[in-house]
Amino acid sequence: MRRWRAASAPEGAANSAEASVAPPARCRLFPVITAPEGAAGQAVASVAPPARCRLFPAITTLAVLALAACAGHTGPAAALPYDPLRETALVRDATAGFIAAEARGDESADTLLTPDADFIMTGIPVTRRPRLAGVLGRGEAAVEDSRTQLAGEFAWVVVVYRWTQDGGDDVERGRATMILERRTAGWRIRHVHSSTVSPWQ
Repeated sequence: MRRWRAASAPEGAANSAEASVAPPARCRLFPVITAPEGAAGQAVASVAPPARCRLFPAITTLAVLALAACAGHTGPAAALPYDPLRETALVRDATAGFIAAEARGDESADTLLTPDADFIMTGIPVTRRPRLAGVLGRGEAAVEDSRTQLAGEFAWVVVVYRWTQDGGDDVERGRATMILERRTAGWRIRHVHSSTVSPWQ
């Protein structure tokens, strides 16, 4: 059983004292009774303080350890603030990247889609490549015009693109409306509705 003892200076050291943790005031009400001086070999008698007082050193140690752990914890990095100009640029990059990859037949285009993305081409649902109107096979595509609007975690884009066939002279133009969703990995395309554009439009 641990007993509280007041700190006392060692013999011959008048200006130094042994460090000790002071118990609460209510615990100091229980004195330690020792045998009379010179009664060698006699057992030391004492009055034990209540259990809540004996817990004081353990509680103090746990509190110090908890404070040390908190001091070393930096916490999660703060999320970047929502900047409409930056988000608009990211949306345009995602749509342009998808159109270019889809025209090349590159499977990396799917990394810019949500798992449940759907495609409508000239009013007909499509699931196989090419999934953009005016893209007739492998070639190159570039965005000619793009208009973007943001609504919190969603964005919709109206884009006009130009497709050129690899090794040929075929050129087509298409227009698409895309709905994007802002996710942890960035902006992802959720819906695409495309149609061909007449040469004079």
